[in-house]
Formats: sequence, C-alpha cells, structure tokens
Amino acid sequence: MLLILFDKCRTDAIGAHGGQGVSTPHLDALAREGTLFTHAYTPQALCGPARASMLTGKYPHQHGLRRNVYPVSRGASNSTYRDPIPDPFRDPRFDLWDNFVFYLNNGGYATGCVGKWHLGPGNPGFFDYFKGFNSLLRHWVGAPHQSRYRPDVHTDDAIRFIEQNARQPWFLYQSYYAPHEPLDPPRDFAAKFAGREHADYHATVSHLDHCVGRTIAALRRLSILDDTLVIFTADHGRTWMDRPGSAEGIALPYEEVSCVPMIVRYPRLFPARRWGAGVTTADIMPTVLEATGVTHEQGPPSFGLSPAVQARSLAAEVRGGDDSWRRPVILQNIPQRGIDGSYFDERAIRTERHKLILRKFDVRPELRPGEMYDLAQDPGETRNLYRAGSLEVRSLAGQLAEWGRANGDALSVELGEFAARG
Repeated sequence: MLLILFDKCRTDAIGAHGGQGVSTPHLDALAREGTLFTHAYTPQALCGPARASMLTGKYPHQHGLRRNVYPVSRGASNSTYRDPIPDPFRDPRFDLWDNFVFYLNNGGYATGCVGKWHLGPGNPGFFDYFKGFNSLLRHWVGAPHQSRYRPDVHTDDAIRFIEQNARQPWFLYQSYYAPHEPLDPPRDFAAKFAGREHADYHATVSHLDHCVGRTIAALRRLSILDDTLVIFTADHGRTWMDRPGSAEGIALPYEEVSCVPMIVRYPRLFPARRWGAGVTTADIMPTVLEATGVTHEQGPPSFGLSPAVQARSLAAEVRGGDDSWRRPVILQNIPQRGIDGSYFDERAIRTERHKLILRKFDVRPELRPGEMYDLAQDPGETRNLYRAGSLEVRSLAGQLAEWGRANGDALSVELGEFAARG
C-alpha cells in the first residue's frame, strides 16, 4: 500500500480536480484509473492534527492533537504547542496509538515512512524503515539549485523501499513537504510557469507530479501496480486571500483550505469514477483496514472502532454506488491569529449546498455572528448569508448539534444549540 501526501496543496493545483493551466499528467492518469473524490475534506486544516486524523480515523477533538508539535519550543504561535513535545505518541494528552500503520506493522506488513511526518522527530515505533522528519526541513539538501532537490531524494528512497519489499505485504507513507513554503522549484519546472500567478507554487506541484510518475512507473515495472492500494491526498490546502483567523493561509474552514485533492487507485475495490459526496481524510483509516484485511485489535475491520469515530470505509461507500450527500462533513479549526484580538475554537458544517461556520470566542462570543455560504451560487465563499434565526441557519445548526451529541463533541453541541435558538 502507498499513501502519497502533499503538504498545503489546493485542489485547483491538480488537473483532474479542475485546475486550469496546471501540469499534473501522472496524477490525472491516476484519477482516470481510480476514484476521484471531488469533495474530500480535512477535519482540521493544520498539519499535525490533519495527519493524526488520517492515521487514527478520529476527529481532532477525539485524538486530542489540536496544534502542531515540535521537539523544541516554537514560541507563542497559536497553532503550535508552546512546550516542547518530542513524542506525541507517548504524551498522555493525545490518543494516537489506535492507528492503521500500527495495525499494518503488527499484521506483518513491512512499513516505511519517507518525508515530512510532523508527529514528532523520530520513529514512533511502528515503522520498520524511517526516513522522516517532523517539519521545517528545507527543500534543497544544500545550496539551492547546486545540490539535490529533496523531493527527488525522497522519491529515490520510496522506490528503493518498494523494490526491497515488493514480494511481501508493505506500506509506505510517502510524504512530500512541498508545496509548502519556501517555494524554490527546480529551474526547468519553474520555467514552464514563468510570468504566471503563483508560478513557483504550480511549478512545485508539477515537479511533485513528476515524482509521483516515477513511483507509479516503479510499481508498474515490478508488476504490482494493480495489487497496490494507492491513495493520494494532502493534509490541507491554502488560501491566497486575506481570510480571517489565518497567518499562513491555513487553519481555515473555507473551501480552498479545507477541501483537499484525493484519489484512490485499487481496481479490485475502487472503480474508475468521480465521487461527489462529501468524505474526509479521516476515512482513510477504516478504508485501509478493509482493503488490506488487517484486523483491528477488537475484531474484524470496522468492528470495534469506537462508536464516536465517524470515519467510514470509502471502499464500502463507493461499493454502494450512491454518491449523493447523505451525511454532512464537520470541520474543526483553531485559528493562527485572532479576530479583533479574540481567539476562538471553530466548528463548520458542510452539506451538499451550504456551509455554516460558528466560532466560540474567548471574548464575548454572543456579539459575533457566524458565517453561512450557498456554495452552489457562491463557490468562492464571498457572500456571507448568515442571519440569526433564519430557517437555513437553524437547520444547519441543528445538524451540527446532532453530530456533536452522536460523536462526543461538546463544542459542536454548544455552538449548534446556540445558533439553532436564533
């Protein structure tokens, strides 16, 4: 099994997701051969919490990791824990051990991690091969353009790991730090986008697509491509706008940040099609368990998972064939900066047509209205339609409160009930 992650990658950077003027032929081919999830969301649009949700199938309020971790103090950033955290897997504040890589490793899979991990600087103990780093490692090994570009190095490492383990069950967590800043792509890729808006960003994604192509070619050369579950996604996207609450274009519920690219290729379970219903990257955990047949400690796949875990197997979902929105998607964010000097914890609910954003501020939250968008009419979320007491706000808020009660999220209940009362 191969999980490929890009960091801070927008959906419109990928051609198969509708990106215009981009160059991602290898990912586009992967999408044509597999299932493209057009509305995949990260439960929290911040690196560490998003990755923890992918591994555990739990929402951030359940696994407890709400900010990024570093082995040394990173100062007073609101999206970073102020105390050094060298190993979140052994920190009692977080619940991360119930994760699919741990089960794969104990089920006989050779497991590897290459690239950005952002869940501590070292091997938590369930990777047989670990060439990962927490974060903040520059994209060039030495002087830019005079040394090797790290995504190329990591692709070499990935292919080597696959070649060494091709004849046994294996899992690789292939996580590229790019297109996270600082952006300085190889010059031959940069030249293709010269003079265009966000040129270095799209050039970087194009180069990563080239790396994906090399890895897929290796799977094909080894005659194991169709037997390999390949999942491509991102931890979160980014915004180019000055959105409230963000310092780096992340940690936001808006579509360009919370909606991420996602493609799954595995012919025996995932047909070639587009899937329009909302899903989350937390769904990766039960999907992997079903696809691999590796059992959870309390029983077969999908059995024994906490009833508070909303994540579900995408294989089972797609097998049903109906991609209408039957469930809302819930988003949970903590801002990087306050609004009017006031920080907050945030919940958003996304249905097929609407999104409602509610925030609990640390200074007089009752004076601050929420946000509601009609995404059918306003996909860029530029016209706030929130009106306290309106039928649509009350309906969405009621659904949020119901989800919170079912999934043990007290803040969803509190915010939902507050907005539902009008």
